[in-house]
Amino acid sequence: MRPPSSLPSPRPCWKRCLGWLLPVLIVSPFVVRFALSTAAPTDEKKRKPPVRSERPLPRLSGRTIDGGHAGTELFRNRRGVVYVFATTDRDAELVAGIVRRLEVSATKANIGFLGVNREGNPKLAVAFAKREGLRFPILADRSLSLSRKLQVPPGRSSVIVVDAAGYIVGGFTGLQGELSDLDQAYENELRRILHLQDIGGSVTPALGLMPQAPNFEVKSLDGEVVKLSELKGKVVVFVFFAPTCPHCHTTLQFLDGLARRLQQPDLHIVPVSVSNRRYVLEDMVEQLGIQLAVYVDPDNSAQRAYAHRHVVPDIVVIDREGRVVARLHGSDARAEALITMEVRQALGVENPLLLDRNGYSGEQLCQTCHRDQHQTWALTNHAYAFKTLIEHGEERNPACLPCHTVGWEVPGGYSLEQPYPHLEGVQCENCHGRGGPHQSPDFSKQGLKPVCISCHNPKHSLNFKFAERLPEVSHSMNLRFTNLSLEERQALLARRDKRVRTLFDEGDYLGTAACQGCHATEHELWAKSAHAHAFDTLSRKQEDENAECQKCHTTGFKEPGGFPEGGEALQQVGCESCHGPGGDHVRPDAQKHGTILALADKCDSCVILQICGSCHDDQNDPGFEFELTDKLELIRHGPAVMKSAKQ
Repeated sequence: MRPPSSLPSPRPCWKRCLGWLLPVLIVSPFVVRFALSTAAPTDEKKRKPPVRSERPLPRLSGRTIDGGHAGTELFRNRRGVVYVFATTDRDAELVAGIVRRLEVSATKANIGFLGVNREGNPKLAVAFAKREGLRFPILADRSLSLSRKLQVPPGRSSVIVVDAAGYIVGGFTGLQGELSDLDQAYENELRRILHLQDIGGSVTPALGLMPQAPNFEVKSLDGEVVKLSELKGKVVVFVFFAPTCPHCHTTLQFLDGLARRLQQPDLHIVPVSVSNRRYVLEDMVEQLGIQLAVYVDPDNSAQRAYAHRHVVPDIVVIDREGRVVARLHGSDARAEALITMEVRQALGVENPLLLDRNGYSGEQLCQTCHRDQHQTWALTNHAYAFKTLIEHGEERNPACLPCHTVGWEVPGGYSLEQPYPHLEGVQCENCHGRGGPHQSPDFSKQGLKPVCISCHNPKHSLNFKFAERLPEVSHSMNLRFTNLSLEERQALLARRDKRVRTLFDEGDYLGTAACQGCHATEHELWAKSAHAHAFDTLSRKQEDENAECQKCHTTGFKEPGGFPEGGEALQQVGCESCHGPGGDHVRPDAQKHGTILALADKCDSCVILQICGSCHDDQNDPGFEFELTDKLELIRHGPAVMKSAKQ
């Protein structure tokens, strides 16, 4: 194996150059993936973002099938899915089912949906949409002008995925004819692009769990049948490949060489062609000079069982216990290093480190040897730090990327020019240095606190206390979670995502009158806002005695000096609801700076959303977090707003 001197992301063969395989792809590659890193930010005002190579989504607007009006403006600052169809398409119902399930999952992920119906009778489309449970706006495209703009062919339903900047980053035009029963594979691919959880069947390690590998039954060119059930106690590398894919050729030659070097009778490599053309496979084996037996999947049962998503090479490593310990797509030095380490680990033989010599390796390579630690990390919000950027349309924002990625703008790390998918989120190397103690032995000599507060600083983290937060991400303190089931892990993540934190330090609440003397203009602006009359809404609904409602419609609920102790003066969402208790701030001898929370220099998404979101949550105000920018404009009263108000 060539030395892993530089380990970029795998390079899968997104297009197969065979007419019998993939549907026509809307973009090449099938999906543009993003990834990230951690390091000191550069002067963002001077830098220019790299030119995008993807095609922008054309503007769409018009009448809907039910007589309304809609367009691509509903994708403003968020991701979108465009579904183009006719009720007579051969795959209309299958694709509609995929889109319907995506829409249900995307409700809380800030993803918009827009349909385009290309037939002359809108009544048919209305009936179809009702029958299939499609609840989003659908444009009527009788003239086919919108379909031509989108460059989609007739006769097959199309799905186009757009990022928050308006660029097409994936999709497909029609399910492949003979493989239409693999609609779940198409759906899982779309879910990957959209950063939505798989609905199942992906047979990929997730949340630190390694799923049991489904049985497969494939046939060699000589007619020999191989079943996974007959390979119990063995280590299996199961790989889907296309015989004309150059990346697949590289992978097969690598696996052939790996088998020869290891000389382990318990290692079984099973390459399965997605083409059943015998003569093509025989020519390929001869040209590559490999000794591996290759197999075919005549009834596509193996592809269905493994939810193969038409991206090759698709490599699955199965350990002696029949668990999928790794799954990846592509062929390059990083992929080869990962496969080698996983195979050696599963075999129980000597396993030398194959970390990237010049860059960052990513969490997958770390978890090969550090399974338990990786499981605890997978159950923290660190693992999904990049997903939050995706949901808020900030995945290309240089102000956000340093703390949501690995190795930001450091050689071998994430950058906008080199968006490595394996460096998404806050990973092992953010906290332990590049390559951990193996390559950065001095990185953590000062302890973890300096590392944590480099991102969890006052601008980006509200009331961050290192000693209180460390247990949430500590491997040793979270080892008990490694025994949880998938459902229990999902529930744990949901609880952690909604965890109520202490927003402010303890102090006495005084009411807005105490603020008015020094902040008259701000008080005047606040008095005109809905916050000033929040308690009145409870009175009108006869809920003013409801303690659950009082929490968010009063100031300092059950805090020292707060409501109800402070009386009617706190029957509103006052200054201290957002800036914290003002008792220490108004003392004659008080140091003004630091005794109250100033918000003008704080990150809207990181800090201000924590404050607003404590009441404007999914239960009380669904979708608020994705409308934060617009909502804040209604209540802002900082220096710029005050200057405008005085003029």
